[in-house]
Amino acid sequence: MGRQSPTVFFRSLGPVEAVDCGESLPLGTPRTRMVLALLLARRGGVVSVDQLVDELWPRELPADPRMLVHGYVSRLRRALKGQASRLQTRKPGYALTVGETEWDVYVFEQLIADARLARSAGQLERSAKLFGEAHELWLGEPFADVPGATALSAAAKSLTELRLSGLEEWFDNRLALGRDPELVHDLTREVAAHPLREQLVALQMQALDSSGRRAEALASFRHTRGLLIGEHGMEPGPDLQRVHQQLLQDRPAAPAQLPLAVPGFTGRASQIAELDRAPTVAVVTGTAGVGKSALAVHWAHQVRRRFPDGELFVNLRGFDPSQSEVDPGEALVGFLETLGVPAARIPSSTDARAALFRSVLAGKRILVLLDNARDEEQVRPLLPGTAGSLALVTSRDPLTSLVAVEGARSVFVDVLSEAESGELLAARLANPGTTSDPAFARIVRHCAGLPLALAVVGATWVTQPSLSLDTIASDLDSGVLDALDSPDPKTDLRSVFSWSYRALSPPAAAMFRVLGLHPGPDMPVAAAAALAGTDQAIAQRLLMELHRAHLIVQHRAGRFSSHDLLRAYSAELAAMMAPGARAKAQERLLEHYAHTAVAAAHLLDPQRRPIVFEGPGTDVVITALGGHADAMAWFEEEHAALVDIACRTGSWQLAWALSTYLRRRNHGRDWVRTQRAALAAAQLTGDTAGQANAALQLAMAEFCHGDDEASAKALEEAIAHFDVLGDHHGLATACHLQCLRAERDGDYATAFVFADKGFEYYHRAADGPGQGRALSAMGWYQARLGNPSLGLTYGNAALEAAQFSGDLPGEASAWEQLARIHLLMGDPETARHAFENCAALQKAQGDHLGLVRALSGLAESLESQGAQAEADEARRQARKLTATQAARNWRPASR
Repeated sequence: MGRQSPTVFFRSLGPVEAVDCGESLPLGTPRTRMVLALLLARRGGVVSVDQLVDELWPRELPADPRMLVHGYVSRLRRALKGQASRLQTRKPGYALTVGETEWDVYVFEQLIADARLARSAGQLERSAKLFGEAHELWLGEPFADVPGATALSAAAKSLTELRLSGLEEWFDNRLALGRDPELVHDLTREVAAHPLREQLVALQMQALDSSGRRAEALASFRHTRGLLIGEHGMEPGPDLQRVHQQLLQDRPAAPAQLPLAVPGFTGRASQIAELDRAPTVAVVTGTAGVGKSALAVHWAHQVRRRFPDGELFVNLRGFDPSQSEVDPGEALVGFLETLGVPAARIPSSTDARAALFRSVLAGKRILVLLDNARDEEQVRPLLPGTAGSLALVTSRDPLTSLVAVEGARSVFVDVLSEAESGELLAARLANPGTTSDPAFARIVRHCAGLPLALAVVGATWVTQPSLSLDTIASDLDSGVLDALDSPDPKTDLRSVFSWSYRALSPPAAAMFRVLGLHPGPDMPVAAAAALAGTDQAIAQRLLMELHRAHLIVQHRAGRFSSHDLLRAYSAELAAMMAPGARAKAQERLLEHYAHTAVAAAHLLDPQRRPIVFEGPGTDVVITALGGHADAMAWFEEEHAALVDIACRTGSWQLAWALSTYLRRRNHGRDWVRTQRAALAAAQLTGDTAGQANAALQLAMAEFCHGDDEASAKALEEAIAHFDVLGDHHGLATACHLQCLRAERDGDYATAFVFADKGFEYYHRAADGPGQGRALSAMGWYQARLGNPSLGLTYGNAALEAAQFSGDLPGEASAWEQLARIHLLMGDPETARHAFENCAALQKAQGDHLGLVRALSGLAESLESQGAQAEADEARRQARKLTATQAARNWRPASR
């Protein structure tokens, strides 16, 4: 703190003690410390002997209390040693002289005063520093080790209030300064300690909102409001209400999905000028590795201010080596949810989604970057429909019909000239002397004007400084092979890649080979470790070696991707591995994803009956997930790889684990594809359990997103297999789907019959939560049949069953059904309370889809009561929750 240590330094911001030259002095009994505390609290004034007696013995006096007081004072004098003269006898008692820097309370108060002075002068950084120094002095409750004394309580309360008000000003300073990653954490800790301190809550809400966590900020307000009403019967004060209203009225943050700009981008002036003149669609086309994505991302960052409503991005993977191009319907789901459309409102067909997308973009100015498109049919559903927004497309295909029909501006990106290539490579090598070396020109010629090849050679040379340019050029001279996925025979990229590959350490080269077996657009360290059959620490080190050689890119911490040409080269190397080694690596990858997915599925739905699944091998890495949010985030990041592996391997266990996520995120096409593959594989091997589970999931997927006839056929097959297995739980789940089919047709009587049948199967399976959920459905169907009172009876029984078995999803469902029955009965007040209970449970489980549904029902009940403002707030919360969840959808660009 820059303060010189005094001869004696007293502490009261926490325990009371006297410190001489940094060493604690023994004060003896607690009453000795109390005498010291009372003298300190008087701040140099006299404390009478009678006052000391009253405070030391408030109930029963000892034989000679005054003599004991004199003894405690004498002990204090002995503890002060050469400073005993500070403790003076003054009628009618004693006084302790303490200097301005000798008591932490004085120092604390002076720091607060100085911080406030600096704050009033606009010196926020100095003010924050001084407030921080004051905060460091606080050791806990003032006079913490002193027995209760009424004379000290006022002093302690005053110091605590000073500390809290100082904290609020300190946090306000830090919020204004920004760039403080610890602010939310510090505020959350203090709000937990002082939950009714409204100014702290307001600051926490603002800090959360500044960190992109507005939903959490609003949740903090609701929690605080509930505490205030419950404990004091009062609403929050005007300041906290004002912050809350500001967050509700602000527009949701505009999407900002652009990848990072390419560092050191140069040239392409004519192409940038062409893009500047583009109307509503622009197509950047050219051969592989020529820098189309780099140009598009660079230009998009330059013009982002032209699009105040944000930027959307998707890597369509049109020329991905694994052939896992993105379906435009699935891309539309991500776009619509990012733009705030609730999942329940998103149609099932691609055409309907495209129409809704155009409607949402109407009147907005948004940049839509569609990277690596295969053909026009993949692009068209993703185009904005009105002027103001712009779609920027990159593709190896010229997409001629987009130019002819949609009036797109075509921007051709050619290879670099030899001079431009030399400039780019020289900049990569960062050594002016290299350009005069004859080998430099040979290397430039081998790179054939492709920025990708120049970047790979430059990066590998920088990481291998012992190699001469002549060695590099000679290696390339001897390694010229056929072109890699390019119509230009001069583009000998494979020789460039193979030279960089040969420069790797043997373990890193082995890692690069097995990476060619991974199907996703990017991968985590854990998947790479599984492929290589090693631990994550070693895998991380090898991946970073590949990153330094520019063969892969760490686009964010722990996740790696690469250009699709480099992935194709890696896949070629993987194809040349010994068949046994390749099969073993693929088996480890499947086990990594399947076992992690099964664990993640359990976190999404803890009451779902687990499947029998043989444990993973000892050399398989399983990703540990902390809870519902971690599981959902993991599924979102690994979506493409999981679907590809499930479809390729036909693993019904992986498909089973994926189904909850795909259903909740409305990825209907992938849900159907994975279950079809699982069912076909299980039929081929004669796996009855696999056929039963895959057929049931396929029936559900087809019912929600596909063909009704196919759904009925799959359901019939599932029931037959569950009958053979004697699987009552499976038969009960099949009854649930039969309920939904009858309900969709408006046949509530048949739906009730199947719900009742499902209840019986759940009973045979000894599944208490399942019985509760069946009762909940029976109650709803009775209500729709005109028997709401009977419906309430079933619903209340369902609620009791769920609460008894600890089935939180079932309890939330029961509350929702009860709420809807009360709405049918014209009782919106009771419905409101039931929807509130449902929302609280869904929030506790992290079930965003269920919470959105509960908030929508709450809004309906509030509207029925005439509480329009509260209904609008509930709907805003639902929209923001949907947008927040969708903001995580991001996939890296192909470079």
